[in-house]
Amino acid sequence: MSAVPLKQMKELEQEKDSLLAGLDVLERAREWYQTQIHNITETQRHIGQSHHSTEFLAESCQSQLDVVLPKLQDVTRCLCDLLSFSGKTFPSTGSSSAPPAPAPPRAIHILKEQNRLLTQEVTEKSERITQLEQEKTALIKQLFEARASSAHNSSALDSTFI
Repeated sequence: MSAVPLKQMKELEQEKDSLLAGLDVLERAREWYQTQIHNITETQRHIGQSHHSTEFLAESCQSQLDVVLPKLQDVTRCLCDLLSFSGKTFPSTGSSSAPPAPAPPRAIHILKEQNRLLTQEVTEKSERITQLEQEKTALIKQLFEARASSAHNSSALDSTFI
């Protein structure tokens, strides 16, 4: 066997591994998308039924939307690019009718763990953003109260010396 077919076999194996890993990510992404759609539907239902102020909920959702929406748009764009690229035909060295081999269990486990950790990190950062926004709002309120108090005190002093 010459070096060229061996190199080609290695490249094909790498491509296959990447495709299998991508397929696993897509399956998990599908579950995530479905969960997000369900959560949004429930939130919409809750807002529709609620007669209370939903301002806090709206601010929280908006901060998450500001982070998530651009990423969702990037993912959608990348997938569309990939699909349009894969529509082009390339010379094939083997039969394309064979079903894809399942991903190795260890690779799936590693990817699931990475996904769990990333999801946890995103959740923590979203919570931190919400906390910082609340602190910012409180500090702005304190600043305005301090300015109002300062303005009131200085006007009282001015009237004393008149």
